[in-house]
Amino acid sequence: MFRKTKIIATLGPASEKRIEEIIKYVDVIRLNFAHGDEEQHSKYFNLVNGRVPILVDLPGPKLRIGDLGSNKITVNRGDTIEFGEKIPVEDPLFFKLVKQGSEVLIADGRIRVKIIEVGNNYAKGVVEEGGIITSRKGINIPDSDIPVGLTDKDYKLLQEALKLGATFIGLSFVTSSEEIRKVREIVKDKSWIIAKIEKKSALKNLRKIIKEADGVMVARGDLGVEVGLANLPQTQRKIVRFARIYGKPVVLATQVLESMVTSPIPTRAEVIDVANSIIQGVDAIMLSDETAMGQYPVEAVKTLHELIISVEKSFKPKPPPPLKTIDDAIAYSSVSSANLSSASCIAVYTRTGATALRISRLRPLVPIITLTPNKEVYERLKLCYGVYPVKLNGTLTSLDKIVEKGKEIAKELGIKGTIIITAGGPNDSEGTTRFLKVEEI
Repeated sequence: MFRKTKIIATLGPASEKRIEEIIKYVDVIRLNFAHGDEEQHSKYFNLVNGRVPILVDLPGPKLRIGDLGSNKITVNRGDTIEFGEKIPVEDPLFFKLVKQGSEVLIADGRIRVKIIEVGNNYAKGVVEEGGIITSRKGINIPDSDIPVGLTDKDYKLLQEALKLGATFIGLSFVTSSEEIRKVREIVKDKSWIIAKIEKKSALKNLRKIIKEADGVMVARGDLGVEVGLANLPQTQRKIVRFARIYGKPVVLATQVLESMVTSPIPTRAEVIDVANSIIQGVDAIMLSDETAMGQYPVEAVKTLHELIISVEKSFKPKPPPPLKTIDDAIAYSSVSSANLSSASCIAVYTRTGATALRISRLRPLVPIITLTPNKEVYERLKLCYGVYPVKLNGTLTSLDKIVEKGKEIAKELGIKGTIIITAGGPNDSEGTTRFLKVEEI
């Protein structure tokens, strides 16, 4: 059965030796460039070996715990702790931003510390909520003015990611469309830029950010700290809804199956959270700690795979209103024709991916089998809801050849009955959707 909602899994120490098992269930592999060095990043690219596209996540201007090696520091409520020599902080900016009375949140707010004393490269605090502190865990200081935009380290990591061949670039802590445009000048058309929405200030510019980016990510860890947990559900719905309106793929991330870091089965609440996100209409769901450092990385991706299939049998996301253009009219007609004729699939021929994205936006009930001669388009479309890309060896030069190849690929995939074939005409400008045909297999 075709699974429409895609799965992204983070590759890390827990999963690198089980990559062969994990890759069976995932559509995209994520590498978090906040961790590791150039040698490890290259090693992970080689492990994936081009079998699925890779999303490289840039760290962005985020405060983090320093290097503790393999050590773990357990802190309990009421403990007094010291940031500086005892608990290192990666960026000395931390000591300029923190003040007496500041609340410091570590690891997406799991650990809370109230600062009682601040000195030169030194801060003392009392633990209000305890936990385990490990290397490079994120630090939040609510309402502090942390600089935005890419850091010097981000620019270096971006060049590394492009050199290694990343299909997607995750841009952290985006607050404006201008930040995306600056990165676009470097990336050009080499990768899709995925804007991570995790700052309260990003919500003020949400429409502009989504229009400028190639996709967005609901990064619920830092976002939950920024907007408050009570406001997180409606904030997630808003981001997903706007992404759907503008036809940009949207990824759900953070604490999806968090309990599976230490448990072979998820909690009931996590199962319902995943189901609700699918019903809202996310394109992809991402696992982070579950596969990067968890005890059950394969079980986590398999559980998510089975859960998505089960939910998709019972619930269908509602499509957004159709856009009033000729290209979108054809896309809308393709979906309507598929629904009314009980078609088995929609076969799409695309050179840029635009036709497939228009149809994916409308969330058809049947799979979108997408034929493309472009390797980059083939890889990018693996992120998109309901799209099953097939790489062609060359460009199709006539409508008859498009129809013939669409039927041929559908047969190879075991699809029978009525199929809808749609495309931009071979002589039309790239990015158009102007052709629709109903065929029988």
